[in-house]
Amino acid sequence: MSSSPHNEGETKLAIRKKALMSAMSLTVVSAMALTGCGNNNDNSASGNSASPASSSNSSDTKAADSSKKDVTLTYTIWDQLQQPAMEAIAKEFTAENPNIKVKVEVIPWGDYWTKMSAAAPAGTLPDVFWMHSGQFVKYASGNFLEPITDKVESGEIDMNNYAAGTGSIYVLDGQNYAVPKDFDTIGLAYNKELFDQAGIPYPDDTWDYAKLAEVAKQLSQPDKGIYGFAAKMDTQGGYWNDMLANGGYIVSEDGTKSGYDDPASIEALKARYQMILDGASPTHQQMTDTDSTEMFKSGKLAMIFEGDWRTADIDGSDIIHGKWNWAPLPKGTAKRGNIINGLGNTMSASGKHKDEAWQFLKFLGSKRAAEITAEMGAAIPAYKDTQSAWVKSKPELNLQVFIDQTVDATAYPAGSKAYPVWFPKESEIMAQAWGGNISIEEGAKQVAAMMNQAIADNK
Repeated sequence: MSSSPHNEGETKLAIRKKALMSAMSLTVVSAMALTGCGNNNDNSASGNSASPASSSNSSDTKAADSSKKDVTLTYTIWDQLQQPAMEAIAKEFTAENPNIKVKVEVIPWGDYWTKMSAAAPAGTLPDVFWMHSGQFVKYASGNFLEPITDKVESGEIDMNNYAAGTGSIYVLDGQNYAVPKDFDTIGLAYNKELFDQAGIPYPDDTWDYAKLAEVAKQLSQPDKGIYGFAAKMDTQGGYWNDMLANGGYIVSEDGTKSGYDDPASIEALKARYQMILDGASPTHQQMTDTDSTEMFKSGKLAMIFEGDWRTADIDGSDIIHGKWNWAPLPKGTAKRGNIINGLGNTMSASGKHKDEAWQFLKFLGSKRAAEITAEMGAAIPAYKDTQSAWVKSKPELNLQVFIDQTVDATAYPAGSKAYPVWFPKESEIMAQAWGGNISIEEGAKQVAAMMNQAIADNK
């Protein structure tokens, strides 16, 4: 989620990262490409032979353009690693719209929603800002986001230009509120050096969960503080994928029932926790004290599930740079599970420069903005036919796995008014199970009961 702090639940989206409204298989949809803001009219006009009338119109247009007042928009994001790409997009937009400057502001994920929650009721939200699917319902139902339904219906922006389904993530009660920015899936990161030292072949698309557990145990050296796998308590970047792969589910397709108490879901949760009991994974306390991804970056973990948004962060570690790669998630008894999410760009309902904010929002949703995002390796852009540039941004890494896994992907389950109620409570209960205070089965059943109540109370 993208990049995307897409967790203990959402806190793992601290780097970037990452709700799709319904389960889907992601493919890139062919549709008419969006054009940049304002260029077509200029080009078509230059193709006409000048007449006194057309010259007069041209002069009037230039006079009107020069009379536009200067405006500075604030564009707020949470991922510092994506800041250079977002600033490059803003710079190109301003080159086309000289009277509109854009200030890119970064608020780290840990503080982002705290500040947004305070700014929303005060009417001081940024002009344009990133929206996460897990927070969307709260802001849309509170009338803090400017609807863009009229822009969609008029054809100013075409949601068919984006990867299948991403255009419908940020829709509530028939209203569109965001332009798709990027999407993200989950991969298996592995330390090539630790595999080489043990003489074990690298993970590939033939691996299943049994193979993962087997190799994780072989690679573990607890006496040296090295473990084969991070069996972390995590949703999007963790056991949600296990549950799906084993034939379980998170929430039913119609959104009316939790899947945590499904036998297949419980079995998957138990299997992940068993890796801790077997010494193939750090304990929950160890991963609470030190983030598991930081362990991987320091060479203490052989494998970890992570989102594509962590690529730049992991590769930026001098310890592991050049010594790691991505593989697809292992196959389960039912399928190869994977959670997919997507970020959106939204504008404030209380903004003072809505016309200018919309022009920038539209540019953010253009093919050109997607190309900049991809070429700079910031995130997997949602715009059709632009993902290959992102894959090529780091040719030494197998980034293609994130694109390929979209066919197996299941929607991030935040498409209901119940989600903001049950999601924070899920981690509180599961922490008791992962910490050994209650059994995994009891924890799963408690989560299911809590979720079902939240669903019933928030229809």
